Order: sequence, then structure tokens, then C-alpha cells
Amino acid sequence: MILRTEGVEKRFGGLVAVKDVSISVNEGEIFGIIGPNGAGKTTFLNCISGYYSPEKGRVFFWDRDVTGYPSYKMCGLGMSRTFQIVRGFPKMTAFDNVKVGATFGSGKYHNVNDRVKELLDFVEFPLSPDITAENFNTIQLKRLELARALATGCKLLLLDEVAAGLTPGELPDFIALIKRIRDSGVTIICIEHVMKFILGCCDRIAVLVFGAKIADGTPEEIQNNPQVVEAYLGETNVH
Repeated sequence: MILRTEGVEKRFGGLVAVKDVSISVNEGEIFGIIGPNGAGKTTFLNCISGYYSPEKGRVFFWDRDVTGYPSYKMCGLGMSRTFQIVRGFPKMTAFDNVKVGATFGSGKYHNVNDRVKELLDFVEFPLSPDITAENFNTIQLKRLELARALATGCKLLLLDEVAAGLTPGELPDFIALIKRIRDSGVTIICIEHVMKFILGCCDRIAVLVFGAKIADGTPEEIQNNPQVVEAYLGETNVH
């Protein structure tokens, strides 16, 4: 098991954003987290990644208690993430954006420049690596951000709505890319509203509503769970 949480809770004043959430993620899985807007998904991801420290509960990475570790320390242990609002370093080239991850992450490379080139090819980045990030559109930035995250040498990758903004025609290639990342030896946790992405990628799914986990299971089990259908899937086109 690469990651587990036990009773994680995060409050903002009187608001309980995440309430007693426990999950376990096996090495080699793609684990999805879904739920309505405001369900606490990103807050929970922030508690895992070290952006927030939970008020209650514990986070374990490779059976090591990492509760309250800052993000940079999590990165050094082999955890990386992307963000819902994707941004590159706008005045830096694609090559140098990825090199930032390769330089400051946990990966140890004999030749950093070669690794950067390999990762840009791996994510099928379509433009010259010498173009600055301010010129990229959404899907180009998403591919760049994935390459930069992988350049850290991560073994666990957290994705926050990585499919948001993609067209239906772009989605199949992106699902294939996420599966290639998993097949390369990186476990993935993804938050997502695009159900075609979740159902097309994930081995298991957890559902959050009002900060609490109401279900987890395989995609088939989640689709057929009456509580999930009532709380979330009944308002969503999953086909």
C-alpha cells in the first residue's frame, strides 16, 4: 500500500471541509475521488500533499507517518501533484519548465537534460521545447505540467481535475496518457468531474459529499450505489 489516510479532518473556522476521511491506495492503482462542487475533494488532496496540515487524522505514505509534512518534503519523498488551474512558468521555455521538476524533486538522473527530453516525448508534447510557456494553450500546458511533475521522480502523482477543459475529442488520448503514466510505475490519485475520464481510467473510486466519504469501490460498484446516484451521479451524465 503506497498511501493511506485515517480519519483526516480539515476545518476553516466553523466550516468542516473534510470530515473523518479514510482511504487506502495500492501501489500501481489509479484511484479516483469524485463528488459535487464543495465536497472537499481538493482540500483533502491538499491535506495529502502537505499544502494543508489536517486538524485531525493521519496521513501515511509508504507506511511512514507524514502528517503535517510540508509540500516540499512530500516531493522529496516521492509525491508530486498537478493543479486544477494549470500554469507554467510563463517566461520559461517548455524545456526549462520541466527541468525545474528534474532539478528540485526526488529523482536522481545521470543526465538531467536527457531526462527532460524523454519526458516531453513521453507526454507527447506537440511543440518545440524552446517555446516559452506563455504561448501554450490548455492541453499543451496540461501535458507540460504532467512532464514537470513526473520529472520530480515521483512514485505517487496527485491530479486535480486534469481533464477539465478538454474537448471530447481530446479525452481518449489523455486517458491513454494517464494509463501510460501508471504503467511506467507511478501510482495515481485523481480528482475529477468528467465521468468519462473517471470511468475510463480508475481502478477504484471514493465519493465525497459535504466533506465526508459516503462510498468507495470499483467503477461498477460506484455507478450502482443508490446513495452515490442520489447524491452525485443522478445529476451527472456518465455516458
